[in-house]
Amino acid sequence: MQETEYSIVVRRVRQIYVVLVVAGTIGFAAQGNRRNAMSFLAGAAISGVSFWLLKRLVDDLGTALEGRKPRGVTMVLHAFRLLLLGGATFAILRVYGASPNSLCVGLLVPVVSITLEALYEWIYARA
Repeated sequence: MQETEYSIVVRRVRQIYVVLVVAGTIGFAAQGNRRNAMSFLAGAAISGVSFWLLKRLVDDLGTALEGRKPRGVTMVLHAFRLLLLGGATFAILRVYGASPNSLCVGLLVPVVSITLEALYEWIYARA
């Protein structure tokens, strides 16, 4: 099966994301503060789930444009995505006492991954 350009880009974003999460976790752990490393990892996990749900939303919209009906449960999940992820972030900060700075850095990992992928495409794009 031939991979589409979209699936190649998404795969590269995931690979960059994994490398950044591993490097960030090792970097925070190397500072000797486990709390910061775990907070970063929690933020990266929340933003990774958010990215995955956004990808599913795009896929479901593509399905709807093709004339097939997306599942109702999926649409409810998309509607409450930010509420669920915001609740998870609040719980991690308040209940577990995570470091807000490290958590915020973790939340930005997908943004950095997408930016690096865009730079890669810009520099190495085929004409």
